[in-house]
Amino acid sequence: MQLSKRLGVAHVRDTVKQFVAGSVTREQAMESLQIGQSRLYDLRASYLAARAAGGADTWVPGLSGGNHKPSWTDGEQRFLRRVLSPCGEVRRYSYAFAASELGRLFGHSVDRGQVRHWAIEHGIKIAVPKPRPLAHVRRWQRKAVGELWQLDATPDRFLGRGRPVYQLLDMLDDCSRVQVGCRLYDSECVRSYMDLFYRSFSRYGLPLEIYVDKAGFFRSESGELTQLGKRLKFFDVSFVFANSPESKGKIERVHLVWQDRLPAYFEREGIGPDTPISALNEHVASLVDYRNGFEVHREIGMAPDEAWDKAVREGRSKLRPIPQDGWWELVWSEWSRTTVGLRGRVPVDGRFCPTECANGTRVWLCRHIDGTVSVVLNKPDHGVRPVILFSNNPRVRKS
Repeated sequence: MQLSKRLGVAHVRDTVKQFVAGSVTREQAMESLQIGQSRLYDLRASYLAARAAGGADTWVPGLSGGNHKPSWTDGEQRFLRRVLSPCGEVRRYSYAFAASELGRLFGHSVDRGQVRHWAIEHGIKIAVPKPRPLAHVRRWQRKAVGELWQLDATPDRFLGRGRPVYQLLDMLDDCSRVQVGCRLYDSECVRSYMDLFYRSFSRYGLPLEIYVDKAGFFRSESGELTQLGKRLKFFDVSFVFANSPESKGKIERVHLVWQDRLPAYFEREGIGPDTPISALNEHVASLVDYRNGFEVHREIGMAPDEAWDKAVREGRSKLRPIPQDGWWELVWSEWSRTTVGLRGRVPVDGRFCPTECANGTRVWLCRHIDGTVSVVLNKPDHGVRPVILFSNNPRVRKS
């Protein structure tokens, strides 16, 4: 119940005044007002602001998060009934996800506690999940955006029980908690990681470090750079290796969020295995963008996008722009050696790419992630621009 409804204002004002003056301890003030520590410090801040403005004697406590009820529209209530009510074996939304979707779809900002109260009042009750073990050992947080991004993959049946397994590749800025990359893939492979890196770097810029586990994609037994490592090194991005899966706690917690939300979302929206993965990822992108922009992160006290913008304003950014040396589109492709054939043509998948090179010239074939191809004479080198012999990729031709 709201503080002002269950306690006298004079009592609250006097207790907070004594706490500010040091006449009572924190524990005594909490016991007197029957509130928690965070609520007590909210009252203290409000009282101090009123005192600074000369209104200490007339200060009254404001509303807390308690049980004040939002005004639900008919559309919102129908949505809540649909996603929270039992429906065969279809997974229900959690209170947190339902609250998030109310904000994304209806522009109505509520918290999960308010959704829970609404559900209970309407006879809808979700079983409390068993406590999960801590996902990690907490590590320090970087101070600048782009200083370190955590990366991990998790397989799951995101379309529901008995459906195909997809790999979720997720990448998180350690400072702001912005999810800089989050996509579903048919398999965890070099091509999938290249696609994720290409999209994330193109949108946000180049970070300094990427924090990963010791999987073979990132670290070879010989200590030499892997295919992914070489591409990152070309752009001066480093892999940093975690000593254990638990040390990547921030990204592990994000996995738990999507393992809870995506199966329920896809089932409730009638999205099945016949849906192209590109369409699945459009839904994922909408959910991720909303979470980045509007869901307050409990550890940092603000939405990730807000934390990102705040860091940039304060000069705490180590992101770098994409180099304009012509190599960007080519590096994020699959390279293989080939030979120019008769009349300067290069055979590619049953067709021929025309070049002006002599028969027998050794060249490089680049297969881009979007299915286009380029034929290049020289390997990536910062000091030399690529010599493009053929390309049906418009971005390569433009560069």
